[in-house]
Amino acid sequence: MEHLEELLRTSGNRLTNPRRQVFTALQQADEPLSLQRLLALAPGTDRTSIYRTLELYEQLHIIDIVHIGWKKRYELADPFKPHHHHLQCTKCHELIAIDTPELEQLISIIAKKHNYTITDHHFELFGLCEACSNKKSSDDVCDEN
Repeated sequence: MEHLEELLRTSGNRLTNPRRQVFTALQQADEPLSLQRLLALAPGTDRTSIYRTLELYEQLHIIDIVHIGWKKRYELADPFKPHHHHLQCTKCHELIAIDTPELEQLISIIAKKHNYTITDHHFELFGLCEACSNKKSSDDVCDEN
């Protein structure tokens, strides 16, 4: 929380109760959170305060936004949580965090090849999780009765 307070202070902001509640909810989450989930985890904080907090956190690179269709989910960014990417099921919308050093190496190789300095990146892989793949396979089987 000290690092958050310092970041906010150097940007001319304070650590208000809504900002603390949103940060704590994101810090304790095992997956990116929707706005509705943040509202539930920040009792007494109105929707507008949460929107403003998320906007500020995005500007200060405190959070990353994960897009699921037209919806957004929010999670803490590096250094508050380790940098990672996601596998996202297009059917059930399950998100699986993946930490892949090989992907980071590939991104560096691509940047070097093109004389490019990467300042930030997001990488999401879309497909079907095991459960949805198995369900799809069983749905494709014809019933001969």
